[in-house]
Amino acid sequence: MTMNKVVPLYLALLAFHILHVFEEIWGRFWIMNQVFGLGLFLVVNWMLVCIPLAIFYFLWRGNRAARWLAMIYAVVMILNGVGHNVTTIVTGRYFDGFAGGISGIGLIVTGIPLLYQLRAVRPA
Repeated sequence: MTMNKVVPLYLALLAFHILHVFEEIWGRFWIMNQVFGLGLFLVVNWMLVCIPLAIFYFLWRGNRAARWLAMIYAVVMILNGVGHNVTTIVTGRYFDGFAGGISGIGLIVTGIPLLYQLRAVRPA
């Protein structure tokens, strides 16, 4: 399996994912303020970053199931980026609303090529 294109795209998507969490905290994403609180929000997002790290490890080792899980991760991140941008545009609320649109663009821009590369790669 050639990982020359997959590895940098996956790591870039993971970096945008982490930046996305920071942007949600900075912009006071409504779920953090009204549902979870900062502590629980950080715990949930820590788990949501650790899972893709584990997927990356098994993907790197050539695991077939990890390829499918990485594709699911890419789709979820693309939808996350689209969702933040659409809801911000529709509601007109970024701060105390649907913060995450700026890094959401990065999720979309790296998630789509990653998904394409993962579909093209066949694990050994």
